[in-house]
Amino acid sequence: MTNPDLAVLLALNGGVGQSWAFDFLVSLTAYNYLLKTGVLVALLWWSWQRGGRGEPVLVIVRTLAGALLAIALARSLQNLLPNRSRPLYDPAVLESGLLRSEMISPEALRDMSSFPSDHAVLAFALATAVFLSHRGLGLFAFAWALVVSCLPRVYFGMHYPTDIIGGAVVGVAIMAMATHLPLPGRMGGGILRLAQAHRGAFYGVLFLVTYQMATLFVDARNIVRAAGLLLRLLLDRA
Repeated sequence: MTNPDLAVLLALNGGVGQSWAFDFLVSLTAYNYLLKTGVLVALLWWSWQRGGRGEPVLVIVRTLAGALLAIALARSLQNLLPNRSRPLYDPAVLESGLLRSEMISPEALRDMSSFPSDHAVLAFALATAVFLSHRGLGLFAFAWALVVSCLPRVYFGMHYPTDIIGGAVVGVAIMAMATHLPLPGRMGGGILRLAQAHRGAFYGVLFLVTYQMATLFVDARNIVRAAGLLLRLLLDRA
């Protein structure tokens, strides 16, 4: 961790404990998916309805592909890169003056690497998709991604500033790439025909996917883990 990284972290964290009401509001933001990413998903739907970037269905498909790829890459980087402890659990950072809040669970994210921030990856990927559709709305989305989705996590010491920067770069780059790459072969036409033939099912699945995006696929990941546990139990009993 560089000294500027530590300086910014401690500066943002310096207000912890000064006001219980402020800390409560910031913790609510840090843990509330409706505020963190739900608003960004709503802005994304809004931008889709405005149109202006080609065939709406293909724009939607590219955006979803970009968001899914960004999340997958963020998780992969967290697992493959050298582990980086959260500031909350780094003795050197705590000795430097990092303040811990009673609003944050003592075990929060202890076993997860800090870099890059998957919240930042998703938030900035969604903001990029909105920006590519509508500049003014996109600038608001970027501001929301930074101030609401990411800064509370630095404030409480769950992330270093460079975790947010790294996540933002990954999110913006992946979404920009996904929304400009041509679909291979006849895939575009096939997707359009499928959406037109099964419009209700298409938008129903779209809602579920964007709902899970807003929660960083927490429910989906819980189902996968539960299924894996159930499978192991069945194999042990066989």
